[in-house]
Amino acid sequence: MESSPDLAWVDDIDHDRLLAELAANGLELGAPPDGAAGPEPDPGGGFQLIPLGDAWLRLEPDREGRLWGTFVPDPLTPRASDGRPPIRIDDDSDDLAGWMTARADIDGSGRRWVSVLRRPEREAYVALLYDAAEGRPARRLIVKGVYPDVSLLDDGGRLAFIEPDREIRGGQRAVVASADADAFEGSRTEIAYSADGGLGIKPCSVRRFFKLSRGIRSERVWDLVDLHQDPPRPIHVPGSPHDPSLFDVALLDGRPVLVQLFNGDGSWTLQASSIENGQILRSWACATGIGRAREITSGTGYAVVRVSRDGEETLHRIGIEGFSSGREALLNVPGLLDLRANQVTPAVGFAALEMSGGLPPFDWYFDNDGDCRNDPAEAARQATGVARAARERCVSDDGYGFDMDIRWASSAGERFTGPVILMLYGAYGLDLDLDSDPDLSCWLERGFAVATPHVRGGGPEQRHLAGTRAKRDRSLADTVAAIRHLRAGQGRVTATEIVALGASAGGFLSATTINICPDEVDACIIVNGFVDPLTSLLREDTQTRASDQDEWGDPRRNVNDLETLRRVSPVENLSTAHGAEALVIVSACDVRVNPRQGLKWFLRYRALGGPAELWFDPLGAHDCWGAGMPRTALVDWTTAALDRRRGRPAA
Repeated sequence: MESSPDLAWVDDIDHDRLLAELAANGLELGAPPDGAAGPEPDPGGGFQLIPLGDAWLRLEPDREGRLWGTFVPDPLTPRASDGRPPIRIDDDSDDLAGWMTARADIDGSGRRWVSVLRRPEREAYVALLYDAAEGRPARRLIVKGVYPDVSLLDDGGRLAFIEPDREIRGGQRAVVASADADAFEGSRTEIAYSADGGLGIKPCSVRRFFKLSRGIRSERVWDLVDLHQDPPRPIHVPGSPHDPSLFDVALLDGRPVLVQLFNGDGSWTLQASSIENGQILRSWACATGIGRAREITSGTGYAVVRVSRDGEETLHRIGIEGFSSGREALLNVPGLLDLRANQVTPAVGFAALEMSGGLPPFDWYFDNDGDCRNDPAEAARQATGVARAARERCVSDDGYGFDMDIRWASSAGERFTGPVILMLYGAYGLDLDLDSDPDLSCWLERGFAVATPHVRGGGPEQRHLAGTRAKRDRSLADTVAAIRHLRAGQGRVTATEIVALGASAGGFLSATTINICPDEVDACIIVNGFVDPLTSLLREDTQTRASDQDEWGDPRRNVNDLETLRRVSPVENLSTAHGAEALVIVSACDVRVNPRQGLKWFLRYRALGGPAELWFDPLGAHDCWGAGMPRTALVDWTTAALDRRRGRPAA
């Protein structure tokens, strides 16, 4: 067995030497890997639709990061224009050049919205408030130094937002303030404060209310805040929900009503409760059903519920005045739906994003009565999308069952045999969504299938907590089970080769596959990977210290966390190179994962004789890197790496 080199010196190098070491060992991403001038990247790959009375505004950045708006006559044709020329939205603020759109929030009237822009290399955010003025939107307010949690309230008259404490590291406060520029500073009201983070804000359908979280991730609960209270204060929601997607506020006979979903024993219940004077009062059941309720939104007199059952999802519009039964689903899809992307005001109706079964994701629009507004011909084309989708059940070594989502090209038929890209994350209660990945079509066109396992550490609370801290090894076990499921062809896909791909926390899992199942992984891609968690947590060297300790453990104060991290750390346990091709991508301006981690893993793997390549971006950030590279750079590298591996003589 090769001896592992001592690379502790990497942890102590300053920024200038870090750049020098990266340059000496890697390739600057400013030039494509083959030295050719690749095409300019897609400008963000997405847009935001803002409803403005009888028209819609499509907001999107250009290749220089400038924000433009185009008037669209109908959301069913978002790429169409009503004939008016595009307008520059940020032309009165030169200091925002290069900022990227992060999210938007819209007032119920559709006449006012807030856009959140992000500067990724600094993890900085700014909120811009606009009115639908005559001829072009008019900026009314700019709020600097916020988090992306920003919501419009009270007919657009007020804003709720989260901002960092300027003196206490990790401190946060939730603030409500007037949306009027002149009154903004004097109207600021602090709703909640936390010394170690954990605050969050999400809007309710009735904008008199918003949802407010408190507590670090493993203990986080969500309350309601009623702006009509004096002063506004959090209202306890029955059951202390950990998931804000499971409750909302609707209107019934002009009064606010809490609508809430409860799951248990393979069935779900929709419950409504009256809200009066800051208290949750009389409750009644509105509906029950089979499956697991995932998400809720609402309107006047109804709630919209998303339900998962046996790998399919359904959408239901349910009246909340009393109990209803015999409901027909508005929509039934063989994959995932998403109501969070809903950019439709209550005056228009509601929307759902179909996230699987076709490329790209498909927007479904409904009026308030639940009648579909989509063009029937376009909906029919959606059913014959270019991708096949499957959700399969895997079983880990301890008998734990979990799901895996898989996509492959429709041209391959009902079953697929060939190379598989295994996209990994499995941390912070998050799962990857394949269909929102702008590169999915590139992988499928090159003959790959793409899969993502919903391992412990990701997903809802119970699965999340089953893979954190001292249970982190369960995420690894689930990853191995997913690889073996694909290798054995236990479902509709048989993997002839496996490429493990992970970014950030997913890079931890991707790198770990080299240690725990090297003979079953042909290539490994690590993007800004959290591959040396022990060193990072001991040194507390990131801006996300509190949430990282909650997720991975606190080795400085807990010996069990220390031993677990030593046992699972990709860097600590990398002692032999088995020949899997490895690509390590490092962004020098990453403020969430210390870029020294990726450099250390690369140097160790290469010293052990592993075939490894390093790409680094001196200006790249945690999830924004590779300016100037062709969109297909990762696909090109993977194709070439597998060709090299196939060409090597068998051991």
